[in-house]
Amino acid sequence: MMRISTWLLGVMLLAMGGCTTMSVEECKVARWGEVGLRDGLAGQPLSKLDDLSKDCAEAKVTVDTNAYLQGRDQGLITYCRPGNAVKLGLEGKYYQGACPASIDADFRRRYGVGREVYDSREQVRNLDSRRMGLERQLRDAQKDDDRRKYRNELSDLDYSLRRARDRVRDAEWALDRMR
Repeated sequence: MMRISTWLLGVMLLAMGGCTTMSVEECKVARWGEVGLRDGLAGQPLSKLDDLSKDCAEAKVTVDTNAYLQGRDQGLITYCRPGNAVKLGLEGKYYQGACPASIDADFRRRYGVGREVYDSREQVRNLDSRRMGLERQLRDAQKDDDRRKYRNELSDLDYSLRRARDRVRDAEWALDRMR
């Protein structure tokens, strides 16, 4: 019982530690303009500043909000480029709404086109993997009923794969048209 309690306490401490955005030491030596620049380049939402302020308040350090915001704005100039929106989508990353309202709609549209390509390709990969597993089960099946079941599932899966490949083609076509 004591081992479980110790283990549980350790897990809780690790989980709580994972919630912080900056350590006490990092807060004490932070160059807030550079922190903001890094967060802007990463497309972090403005709510990240609140998290930093809370973490550093515990260390009795005040965030230089003006320096952070200036750095973040500089980083967002690079992050919010239209080509980056497509890149983020194609890599399956998430857009957290960090770009200014004046370009947010276009950024989201471009991100969505890239993300559709990523998602549709991912679906094909998953279906291909499922197909290989069913083929292996069919090959190893001992009973006729099992073989029939696997053949039916493969037939259904082939239809799903054709549809998924069509989705990839359509998404890639939309991407090419956008570029």
